[in-house]
Amino acid sequence: MNDFDGGTIRRDKHSRADGAASFVDPVPMRARRLLPLGLLASALFALGACSDPDKRAAELAQQADAFAQAGNLYAARTAISEAISLREDEPNFHLLQGVIAMRSSDLVGAYRAFNRALEFDASNRTALAYVANIGIQIGQLTEAEDAADKLLTVEPNAVAAMQVKGMIALSRDKFDQATEIGDKILAIDPRNEAGSIIKARALAKAGKPEEALTLIDTAMGGANQSAALLANKVNIYRYLGQGEPMVEPLGALVRLSNGLPRMRLDLINTLYRVGRIEEARKASLELLAAGSRDPEDYRVLQRIWWQYDKTPVSSETAPGIAKWKEPIAVVATARYLILRGDLEAAAAVIRNAPAKTQPLLASLRTRILADSKMEAEARRQVDALLTADNHDVDALMLRARFATQDKQFERALEAAQLAQTNDPQNPETYVVLAAVYRAQRADFRARQVYEEGLKTIPQNFYLLESYTQYLHQLGDKSRAISAARNFARNVASSPRAWEIMGAQCEWARDAGCMQTAYAGFQDAKKTIFVDDPPGTAPDRSLFGRI
Repeated sequence: MNDFDGGTIRRDKHSRADGAASFVDPVPMRARRLLPLGLLASALFALGACSDPDKRAAELAQQADAFAQAGNLYAARTAISEAISLREDEPNFHLLQGVIAMRSSDLVGAYRAFNRALEFDASNRTALAYVANIGIQIGQLTEAEDAADKLLTVEPNAVAAMQVKGMIALSRDKFDQATEIGDKILAIDPRNEAGSIIKARALAKAGKPEEALTLIDTAMGGANQSAALLANKVNIYRYLGQGEPMVEPLGALVRLSNGLPRMRLDLINTLYRVGRIEEARKASLELLAAGSRDPEDYRVLQRIWWQYDKTPVSSETAPGIAKWKEPIAVVATARYLILRGDLEAAAAVIRNAPAKTQPLLASLRTRILADSKMEAEARRQVDALLTADNHDVDALMLRARFATQDKQFERALEAAQLAQTNDPQNPETYVVLAAVYRAQRADFRARQVYEEGLKTIPQNFYLLESYTQYLHQLGDKSRAISAARNFARNVASSPRAWEIMGAQCEWARDAGCMQTAYAGFQDAKKTIFVDDPPGTAPDRSLFGRI
């Protein structure tokens, strides 16, 4: 086995894959600290005998390595940059810079650093392996393939390079070539997961899904709970549009990942799609109880709910909220229920929230009062809330609402604009601000607000539905269709999104539009995944969708 036969590595928890495995690790963890053993040491020994700048560069590189090992990535980046400024032609410094960049989830920076190392050592196997692996992840396929070819010239059995070649062949729909590469990898190492995965993907895409699934099951060997193999089993069923068989391996992936939110969300979405509503609600509550510090996870969960479940949390299940770890989970859930008009469930969420969360919920209680025909009391509370915190978004939205009702438009506009500025990812802030302009018959400004909202949060159902309803009032059929079409493309896996587009097409009596919406709807019924944000590069790792 050569030095580059590594398994999969895990991305940093803040990366796009949310901690899921990336592609391959050209240098196994057992063979390196941050750099392959011996490389940095030999470079430092050679430099230590040179001039003072060289000696200083060596010291800085040692510091960078130590900082990175300790997890101080900012100091590590600073130190290695200073070392390179003193001795730019030392390839091992660029290798270290690349690995530090990877630890910082900066794949582009890592790619540049490893490429820079090749400028000073064109046959460096470590740099070639990383350029090949990272290149395919960031879309530099030609460069990745070139690096893989060069690595294979130096090391004919470099499995890491073969994996890159196999994934590129798959991306180009060269199934026979991918199968051949998979077989070659397995001939070198029969237990290599990447070889099995590449071959299985090629079989699935070539119309042989049963053979692909058999290959994955054989590689797993029954009890082997491999995350990479399980993910590909899920993705083969996903490719076939079969939701029910996805559930069990997705559950296993959630357990293997220690409840990674991305995995949980995939499971929740799949459970809803196959009609297992109670299980989906249970999985939702488990995600909320475990918590996430990334607000985007709650936005994705609410997008799933908006499509399938008006009341995912009930008064009966609310007592469990007392054990939720993250206050943001409580706030996000209560806001969703208020927005859906289920004030009883929202009140139960707030009532059962942990004690440490209660101070954050005062304005949400006031919103419930306002929506429960207790507006006079709600009005009295708003000013007190904003005196205590003049950036309280929920209180600001209430002030804007009350001031609009009183035709105090300047006061309403000030409050609504501040709310929108403070929380630009909250769809309600755009609807409230647009309502202020609409009350003044400033339709042009109201439309601007909606358009800005859809640009900022292009996958939010509430905002899109509010805007299309407004466009109906204006009689603007053309924009209603185009807004709904753009939205449906941004959440292409959602049948509901295409239904919304179809409704706009029907209103406009546009037969061609209706055909497009119907085709999108039919495709969405067979597409079972959580849509990535618009513009997200495809995941070309071994964990990516087929």
